[in-house]
Amino acid sequence: MYKYACILLIACLLQSCSKDSEVNDDNTIILEFSPSPIALNEIDASFANDIAYGPDERNTFDIFMPTSDEPTALVIYIHGGGFLGGEKENAYEPLWNDSWDVPSEIRILLSQNIAFASINYRLLAFEGDQEGVLKSLNDSKRCLQYIRTISNVLNIDSNNIVLCGSSAGAGTSQWLAFSDDMADPDNEDPVLRASTRVKAIAVKATQASYDLLRYETDIFLEYDFSWLSYFQIDPSMKARFMSFYGINELYEFNSDDITSYRQKIDMLAMLSEDDPEFWVSNPQSPTVMPTQSNILNHHGFHARILKQFGDNVGVPNVVYYADYDDPTGEGFVEFMIRKTQED
Repeated sequence: MYKYACILLIACLLQSCSKDSEVNDDNTIILEFSPSPIALNEIDASFANDIAYGPDERNTFDIFMPTSDEPTALVIYIHGGGFLGGEKENAYEPLWNDSWDVPSEIRILLSQNIAFASINYRLLAFEGDQEGVLKSLNDSKRCLQYIRTISNVLNIDSNNIVLCGSSAGAGTSQWLAFSDDMADPDNEDPVLRASTRVKAIAVKATQASYDLLRYETDIFLEYDFSWLSYFQIDPSMKARFMSFYGINELYEFNSDDITSYRQKIDMLAMLSEDDPEFWVSNPQSPTVMPTQSNILNHHGFHARILKQFGDNVGVPNVVYYADYDDPTGEGFVEFMIRKTQED
C-alpha cells in the first residue's frame, strides 16, 4: 500500500504533465504520489495530486487509484460552487453541514476497485467575464479527455467512467453526458481526439439547463417566473447572469451569437435516447417560488423536468426531488457501483 511518496514512469505522449513531475531525457514523466488526504482505512490504493491536464493553473486533477492487476472503473467528481468558487479538495471533507460524507463514499468506491478523481476548472468572474460558462465546461471536457488519453498509465478502463458532482459540477456532468461525442479525431492535440461519452452520471442539487431561458419557459413555468422580476428581488444576480454568457448588456441575451451559445449548453434539448442513465437528487423542500439564488438553482423542479425529458426520450433514470422518491430507492453510491459493474 502506498502510504508515502513513490514514483511512476509515464510515456510522455501529451503536452500536459504533472505540475509536481519532472521530464527525463528519454521523454518520460516521473509522477510523484503523495500521502492520501483522507484516511484509507487499510484500503490498498495510491493518491496523486495536482496533475495538469491543460495550461491554466486551475487545469489540475487528483486521483485515488486502487491497487489492481486489471484496469479499474473510474468515478470523476466535479465540484460545485456556482462556477464562481469551489476546489477539487472539497471532496476530502464532509459537505453540506456534514450531511454528505464524501470521504466515506470515496472509500466505498475504492473498496469496490473503482478509482476516484476530483478535478478543478477555470472559474467565472462574478461580473464582467468575457468567455462565459463554456470556459468552465470545456475545461472539464478536456480533463475527461486527458484522463481517457492516459488511461493505461492510470490503470483505468476508459470505457467505464461515471461522472458525479453537485450544483455546477452536476450541471457540467449533464452537459458532458447529454452532448453528442465531442471528440475531434483530426485535431492536432491528441487529448481533444478522445471521446467524451461516459457510462452514467450521478448528480445532486443540479440545474436542468444552462440555457437560462428554460427557467421561464419550462422549469418554473407554473410560477410565471421571469428573470426581469427576479432581478428586482435579487439585483446581484443580474451581473452574474451576464457573466454566465460573457455579455455586457442584457439585450445581448437574445442576439444571434448568444442564442447560438445558449443552444450549445442547453442540456435538456441535448437529451436523447442514446444518452447514459442518470441519477439525480434535488431534495430541497418545500417547493416554493424561487426568490433566492440557492432555491433558484437547486429547486426540486430541476430534477422533476429532467425526469420528464428523460422519460419522454427513453433514457433510464433514478430521480429524487422534494417529496418524490424514486421507487427503486437506489442511493448515490449504489447507483455508481451498479453502473460500473454493468457490461
